[in-house]
Amino acid sequence: MNRLECYQAACVALDTWACNGLVGRAKTDPVYQMVCEGRDTPPNYEHMSTCADRAHWRLWRLGCRLPFVNREERSPLPHDWHLGVNISNLHNLALGSPCLFATNAKGERFPIPPGADWLPSTGDELLIWNTGPDAHSLSIVSYDGAKAVTANYGASGMSKAVFPGAKLGSAPLAFKNGHWWYGDGVHAKQVERVLRLVDIIETLTAKANLEGPEFGDVYTGEVRDLVEQERP
Repeated sequence: MNRLECYQAACVALDTWACNGLVGRAKTDPVYQMVCEGRDTPPNYEHMSTCADRAHWRLWRLGCRLPFVNREERSPLPHDWHLGVNISNLHNLALGSPCLFATNAKGERFPIPPGADWLPSTGDELLIWNTGPDAHSLSIVSYDGAKAVTANYGASGMSKAVFPGAKLGSAPLAFKNGHWWYGDGVHAKQVERVLRLVDIIETLTAKANLEGPEFGDVYTGEVRDLVEQERP
């Protein structure tokens, strides 16, 4: 396996464990609560979504320490997590996000949706929305050229429902009419931002923490050692 494939295997392992595969995790599940740092409790069920908590958690676990990563565990100090910026931080270039971007005539960078030249790849983080308030963050676990298996938190939405809080999902992912779309019919959303894993890897400065997932045919002890030992 090459370097990217090792990180892809690590991402699949982390995302699958965080979601408990196809079984899913309830909001009361200890792993779910660890990922969202205990914020999704009964008083908050109808007022918050944890979809991007998984993205920031995975970035932190891989070793990204740039300011755009929104995690309370950044230090022992309180208030390292900030309300209402989970999605916006993921495409905030000023804070170090490696999302796809373009540059205008003044040399200013700005985030852009992926074009026809983007090939969906395992480990890529997608931000999808149609209206803005319906924004959702999810990552690609696998892609067969037509459908993507994705890791999703906030799976039951802002509701009193306890299950599922997280799950793996599957939906069409296709480039149509000049835009990438995830989902089908009235439920389809445009892919507005992408953080490619190949770009995320270049932001990593800390040792990865891959505790939790079990080893398998692809995610092996050797893969874990190679990823965790790449950084001091």
